[in-house]
Amino acid sequence: MATLVVINEQHQLMLDQIRSLNETFGEGKWSRLDVPADGWNAEEQLAKLQEVGNTTLVFASPLPLMLRDASVRQDAKTLVFHNDKREKKELPNGKIIFTVAKDGWVIL
Repeated sequence: MATLVVINEQHQLMLDQIRSLNETFGEGKWSRLDVPADGWNAEEQLAKLQEVGNTTLVFASPLPLMLRDASVRQDAKTLVFHNDKREKKELPNGKIIFTVAKDGWVIL
């Protein structure tokens, strides 16, 4: 069974995400499903799900409708990247923010 990573065509996977994909599915056993920068409308998302059939999908970019419908398919897995780790950063104006860490990615 093929594995596709659903990701905006303008985004890159982090090295730790690639590591997680390779550990989970095997090196060279997954590929990208690039979403156009301007996205897909609802009809296009549902058509793309039909097109990929029983392929395992790993969502790296949010497409809520596609994610909803993919998650109820009986014939394939729908997975997401998850990261509990946050990094504390101070902005030039002194404000403190927390961002998702570059490492610690897992597939759930």
